[in-house]
Amino acid sequence: MDQFTPDRPTLYHFKLDRILGEGGTGRVYRGIDTKKGEVVAVKLFHENFFRNKLHLRDLVRSVKRFKKYDHQNVVKVFGFIDGDDGRCMIMEYVDGPDLKWYLQNRPWNLKERIGIISQICSGLQYLHDQKIIHHDIKPANILFTRTGTAKLADFSLYGNSLLLELIDKGAGEQITPMYVPPEIIRGEGPSSVSDQYSLGITLYLMFAEELPYKADNLQRLYQCHLSEVPDHPTLVNPKCPQALGDIILKTLAKRPEDRFADCDLLRIAIAKLGQSRI
Repeated sequence: MDQFTPDRPTLYHFKLDRILGEGGTGRVYRGIDTKKGEVVAVKLFHENFFRNKLHLRDLVRSVKRFKKYDHQNVVKVFGFIDGDDGRCMIMEYVDGPDLKWYLQNRPWNLKERIGIISQICSGLQYLHDQKIIHHDIKPANILFTRTGTAKLADFSLYGNSLLLELIDKGAGEQITPMYVPPEIIRGEGPSSVSDQYSLGITLYLMFAEELPYKADNLQRLYQCHLSEVPDHPTLVNPKCPQALGDIILKTLAKRPEDRFADCDLLRIAIAKLGQSRI
């Protein structure tokens, strides 16, 4: 059995044929919906993922909202099942790799990468317009179709419940440490520009071709997020235009109010750069 072979043949009315990935929240399978004959992605949450009933209730409510949403740069959510076989979310199956794979395997192409960022910004702005905060922007959560369309995935870790944030201070710990915004570390509430900071880390990796902070432990990494200004991306990688590096550093501002007001403005700034430089 290889790492992609499912550990179970079925889950509810889904026939599983492949493991797509696994992380801190759960395992994702590719499956066939035997009722509809459609290929879907099935995310089975780890048993200990839901810390309390409020956490579960919040995600279930969020899924009901997500089912109404439809944007080409956002993975479609179809539903949530809570039964004897476990708790799972049913989503659109995206048939290409993720951005992490792209960065490791695709040659440098500035115009192509700017196009990807434009798509990501469009998807994020759509979520923010629906009052949804992604909470975990990183390369592994940006997927591609085989035709090159970028789609945001895994944006429903715990929805957008302020009440949950007040009761469960550990909710923010689900964010991947390298991408966690400083305001979350400070114990402040997340916002749409918190997503922009996480996207800024992703941008730095895309265009400087390395991560902005070098730390060998979590405490040091958090201190970097709180107070250390990264090297200008152009100094790290001369292929990154100066103006693009300036934009990236603005998304990484320590204070949320010093970043772009929204992802549309970020997208427009990068698009103007693309028109003038490429």
